[in-house]
Amino acid sequence: MSVATVLLFDQAVFAGQFLSGTFGALHTHRENATYAGIAVLIAGGTAILLRWPGRGPLWPALACLGLFGLIALQIVLGFARMLTVHIPLGSAIILLAVLLAVQAWRRPAPHEPQEDQT
Repeated sequence: MSVATVLLFDQAVFAGQFLSGTFGALHTHRENATYAGIAVLIAGGTAILLRWPGRGPLWPALACLGLFGLIALQIVLGFARMLTVHIPLGSAIILLAVLLAVQAWRRPAPHEPQEDQT
């Protein structure tokens, strides 16, 4: 998730470069969107492994799936040049990615030892 977060943050940098007059940055912005989406899918795959067989929580896999859906919508909005939605949605995506990355690096709460029921 950390790699995906950096790639998503870079999206804002490339968009800013484009708006500042570096027109080649638009191509980089478009290509990086693909890599960011792939990175979120890979994070989702590892979240599935965390759940099965790792017996971890299900919510990280669902969060990655939802984030990927937002990225797909973001790509569609970008190609449609609907910047009034594209820009704030991009900011929200970056925020969600940061929150997921922070959560991924947090230590899980220790488990209570189970008493023997025999």
